[in-house]
Amino acid sequence: MLADIRPFGFASDVEFRDWLVRDIGVAAVPGSSFYPEPELGRYLVRFAFCKREVTLRAAAERLARVATRAAQKSGRSRHGLR
Repeated sequence: MLADIRPFGFASDVEFRDWLVRDIGVAAVPGSSFYPEPELGRYLVRFAFCKREVTLRAAAERLARVATRAAQKSGRSRHGLR
């Protein structure tokens, strides 16, 4: 699954991936690695779901923290209110 990371305010897919692993504890593959012209995937990351259910649930809990990052970048609360 490819996800658009522009709402999170990172300059690139690699920067987002590094933050995601370091601060959230979830791995993703930079989208730029899938394109002959890396710029085309600059704002995409790929998630793979070939894990046990318990691992996926833990990842979902960690990824919920990413919503907080998007809200901070856009000036909104987690519920979309300013």
